[in-house]
Amino acid sequence: MGDTSRKSRDHVEAKTRKDEQILPENGYRLPKAVTPATVSQLEDGGKGSGINKTFLAKLLRDFLRRFMRGGSFGVGLYAGVRLVSALLRNPFRQTLPDVWRAVVSTDCARVASFFGLYPSIYHMMVDVLRAVRTQKDGWTYGISGAVAGLSIAILDESRRKTVTFFTVARALGALVSTLVARGHLGTLPFLEVWVFCACVSVIVYCTALKPQYLTPGYYRSIVKWSRDYSDEKLEKLFRVQGDRFLTCEEAGLHEGPCVRQRFEDCLRSLPGFAKLYLPIHLTPVLLFKRKVLKERPWYVLRSLAKNMVISTAFLGVMCSLAKLTICVLRDLAHLPPPLPSYIPAVAGAVCGLALILERFSRRKELSLFVLPHTFNILYIALKRSRFASSLKVPHGFTLAFALSMSSIMHAFEREPDSLTILIQGILRFFVGCSSNTTKATMTTSRKTDKLG
Repeated sequence: MGDTSRKSRDHVEAKTRKDEQILPENGYRLPKAVTPATVSQLEDGGKGSGINKTFLAKLLRDFLRRFMRGGSFGVGLYAGVRLVSALLRNPFRQTLPDVWRAVVSTDCARVASFFGLYPSIYHMMVDVLRAVRTQKDGWTYGISGAVAGLSIAILDESRRKTVTFFTVARALGALVSTLVARGHLGTLPFLEVWVFCACVSVIVYCTALKPQYLTPGYYRSIVKWSRDYSDEKLEKLFRVQGDRFLTCEEAGLHEGPCVRQRFEDCLRSLPGFAKLYLPIHLTPVLLFKRKVLKERPWYVLRSLAKNMVISTAFLGVMCSLAKLTICVLRDLAHLPPPLPSYIPAVAGAVCGLALILERFSRRKELSLFVLPHTFNILYIALKRSRFASSLKVPHGFTLAFALSMSSIMHAFEREPDSLTILIQGILRFFVGCSSNTTKATMTTSRKTDKLG
């Protein structure tokens, strides 16, 4: 009787094993109807499943949903950028600027449309290419990023230029990081600091001697940061031909020794720079770390305060170093205006070393922040030179943006560590989690289930 029961149980288990298959990747047992190929197809989002009416209907629903979500995000981002830009122009203002009037403008509608179109077109292209292609590689994301990048044509030319320079800088940063990670390029110590110093050298030179190469808003922001400089004082002290050397006191900059004055000026500038950095550091926390803020509020607030102190000290020291270096080199040269061109260039390189005060993760972000401004300076210089005709490429900024977004989206999906934490957070919020993140989450979940 016992042998009969044991044989019956063995027969049932054998039949169960026959109806199940082992998934080689993790050892799970799946019903026979669900094969490993089916699982791979489901993980890849149905790649190679073909296009039918159900697929197209889902594609349209997802497109509209992402467009509405991205458009709402665009409105919020537009308001935030206007707020930060107003603070950059005058970090020492007593009241917050009024941005609500700008939110209902046509420009805001264009920006919101772009932020709605890009993620919608990108995911639509990814789904379509997965359905029609058989290869599993990064070309799907590169092509989708490029096609979606054409949506920038909805913006005006000035904004297209600004956004394009921003994305080109990020694409170059991702390319260098990827080459280093794959061993094709050696590690360059303090690369971000040297890039930052070179860019700030160009920017300080243009601020002192060639302000026409800077955008008006950025030039006014730099003059505001300097506190005691003004366009009239810069014109008199640095640009207009003079017959004798002018001291800082004669130019109306300050009284007494330059070293003591610059140290005191650095201390006085810290509250204004802290007000400037508050929205810069607070915005990513509210956008990307809301869950952590609810779970560990004191940890997040302490980290926020620490980062603000470091960034405020960095900007205060950088501005003071630039002005002090100019004062010292002017006294050593003791020449009448205009200012020798090497003085502001050296001052910019020296003050850029203040980046060492910043956290390592912030150094790359700050170097990529000044890089687009340097691109813009070079673009304006070339536009005013005899090579201006070579810059007349139809839809040039749209094409450049599409190519740079192809690189960025490929990096986001295949090499996410090559992008800065800020850009990764923006893309995750704006476009969605990368496939790399999704697969890592699935693998972690499987391992957790298996251990449990």
